Amino acid sequence: MSPKNQIESGLYDAVSAITLVVRLSWRRLLRSWIQVPVGLLLALLTCFGVDSLLGLSGVPFPASVACMIVLFLALLLSQWLLGDKWTRTIVRYIDIPCGFSLRYINVFFTPSFILLPLSQSTSGIEIGKIIAVFLIGYFAVFVFTTFCVRLLQMLLGTSKRAITEDEDQPIPLEKTRETRSSTSEITLHSTSVDPEITDSKFDSVMDSIEKPRPAQDPFLVRGTLGPPTQNVVEASVTPPIAQEPHPLTRPQQWAPYLTANLDIMIYTLLFVFIGLPVYYATGYAMPAQLCLTVVAFFAALSLPAHWKRFLHPVLVSSAVSILAIWILALTRRESLDDGLHAFKTGTRYIELWHGYKNLPYPGAGDMFSTLLDVSIVALALPMFQYRKELKRHLLIIVLPLIPLIALSMFAYPAVCAAISLSPSHSLAFTARSLTLALATPTSTNFGGDSSLVAVLCIMSGILGILVGQPLLKWLGVRDDDYVTRGVTLGANSSAIATASLLTMDPRAAALSSLVMGLFGAVMVGLSSVPEIVEVVKKLAQT
Repeated sequence: MSPKNQIESGLYDAVSAITLVVRLSWRRLLRSWIQVPVGLLLALLTCFGVDSLLGLSGVPFPASVACMIVLFLALLLSQWLLGDKWTRTIVRYIDIPCGFSLRYINVFFTPSFILLPLSQSTSGIEIGKIIAVFLIGYFAVFVFTTFCVRLLQMLLGTSKRAITEDEDQPIPLEKTRETRSSTSEITLHSTSVDPEITDSKFDSVMDSIEKPRPAQDPFLVRGTLGPPTQNVVEASVTPPIAQEPHPLTRPQQWAPYLTANLDIMIYTLLFVFIGLPVYYATGYAMPAQLCLTVVAFFAALSLPAHWKRFLHPVLVSSAVSILAIWILALTRRESLDDGLHAFKTGTRYIELWHGYKNLPYPGAGDMFSTLLDVSIVALALPMFQYRKELKRHLLIIVLPLIPLIALSMFAYPAVCAAISLSPSHSLAFTARSLTLALATPTSTNFGGDSSLVAVLCIMSGILGILVGQPLLKWLGVRDDDYVTRGVTLGANSSAIATASLLTMDPRAAALSSLVMGLFGAVMVGLSSVPEIVEVVKKLAQT
């Protein structure tokens, strides 16, 4: 075959493979590129309306957190008035945008890390003090929480009977796979930190076109090691003729690879054919930088699992994004600072929809921050999912949070001020124990350094994965004590540790999810009270 014919054949097969993927994945594409954007827009419109109402009342409370609380209460009311069937239907529709926002929540955290080079320079002594306060504070609060929970269990006589899990709803903040032996179909649930989504119909069809294995003599198969060979009765059975497998066409061979990498290929194409032309023609960097950041995050997710224990995808993708933004800026003879200032201009949807004039165009970081508001609202879904556990263990969840809230708001700033940390760094420690989605508004209300609080929250989660389980074992916590594990890790290591618990003990993950959501919501609420903010700021003064 001539080179020209080979090229034409390759192009034809590529188009055929793409057509096969689109034909089998159209439901997934419809959901991802039409239903999800519409749902996100409706969620943001709701947040905007609530923000306008809060603005009229003069209450400095984040609209996203208010919507999260309202959604949780509304679902409880729906369960009571409409019953389980109708409420599940409502949750199914709400999960379209909220499930997406929870799957991609780690991407929305990256702006705080990407903008670190713009932070004011910090001396080595200051960095050393920050590390010391973080490590000592983390382990001290971890041990304190563990003993509080165990003491409460002894006093209240709490049973450690297993939590009954609802099999019809997914566990939040992590991907769970449900294998159905009858169809060999794998379905990925929605609320996940891993943004890969696989269309179930496509999976089943791909299974059907896999290369079939040759037929084998059933008397020679020992899938379960078989019976002892001395007990096998000889039989003169003619083995069946091996079936010749039907070779797959090239489009069928390429289609599984294309669907497995569909998202990353779409964002790469958007970067090449939309992001770069817009960037070089107009200087507007948002489309290019947004696609680069998402592709970098997908690349970070592809690292081996044991690497990701230390190299968290948020950290890796942020570092890669900084390098990519720098290279992109150099092609226009601009500096890294110019690229980072374009990455986040400070123009979010609330400012745009309020009609403020002379605003710069939003950057990729502003888009991620906007979508983070939907992620905060979406935290109501895991809280609602585990409402029975919240009721059953309410005292054990709430009582330890009271001293933890006091320590976060008053002890951390006072200790940091005593060792001469700057006020912005001291106030960032108030949100150290929270999940980043709720730590960001908390730290902002108190006046803390947003970049530092992002580092503190992510490192708390990573530290929980690395030393949480060994430390609990050293403290004498039994493997079946899911209450202590869940509450302790949820109050100290937030969403990252919660995600790791899902693979080890879903019961502990349920309580961890509840603790981090309740802890964060209360902290955001308290940080919106001017009198409390004033007291905390005075404690942080050196």
